[in-house]
Amino acid sequence: MVKKESETFKEYAQRWRDLAAQVAPPMVKRDMITMMVDTLPLFYYEKLGGYMPSSFVDLVFAKERIEVGLKRGKFDYVSSTSANAWRIIATGAKRKE
Repeated sequence: MVKKESETFKEYAQRWRDLAAQVAPPMVKRDMITMMVDTLPLFYYEKLGGYMPSSFVDLVFAKERIEVGLKRGKFDYVSSTSANAWRIIATGAKRKE
């Protein structure tokens, strides 16, 4: 399961949690958080770094703060679906519009 480009993190977290709730036996909270973080695109995974939230709500809050930072231009984000993403990151080159 992965986050869709058009999906907010809150929507993705709800969809993920709904699916995780169907697992039998129920997942331990810490395992659920770890698995969710592991599904995030590399950009978000790197921003969370060594942060291990104590609850699912804390994870959603941290991710929402990253999204706010993106909207405010605090981070340079290149979609992993872009064909030139790695070249842009590696060289610092900007795409032509």
